[in-house]
Amino acid sequence: MKKQIFAIIFAIGILGAVSAGKTYAQSQAFKIEVPFEFTANNKTLPAGTYVVGPASDSRIVWKLQDAHQKPEAFLLAAGFGSNDTGNVGLTFRRYGDRNFLIGFKSFSYQMKLQTSASEKDYKRTWSGIAKNDLGIVVAVSGR
Repeated sequence: MKKQIFAIIFAIGILGAVSAGKTYAQSQAFKIEVPFEFTANNKTLPAGTYVVGPASDSRIVWKLQDAHQKPEAFLLAAGFGSNDTGNVGLTFRRYGDRNFLIGFKSFSYQMKLQTSASEKDYKRTWSGIAKNDLGIVVAVSGR
């Protein structure tokens, strides 16, 4: 009898932990309208509406999805800190007409992404000056 009670309490605890993780992930996701084509994780994406949210509770891997919830890219955080301002958005680096996603701010965190191989390759052939930290915050919703 004690084993059955313990098993039930254990199962309820596990269920609660899983639900809390899903709630956290949903509360950190946000929707944003990007008005131009850009590159994220070596993949060129069209202008449009995207949803950014954690892929796991670790806050290291995030996913970028299109408006139809189709995963477009997984983003690996190279560094993160707290977002004290609460502003949400994406940060890009622009080389002429090419835009590369270099970071973002969720409701609680500010993430810096690793420089992608496609950005490194493009940078080698670029003769101009890059515009760093082109921040875009347009039509943000979530929570």
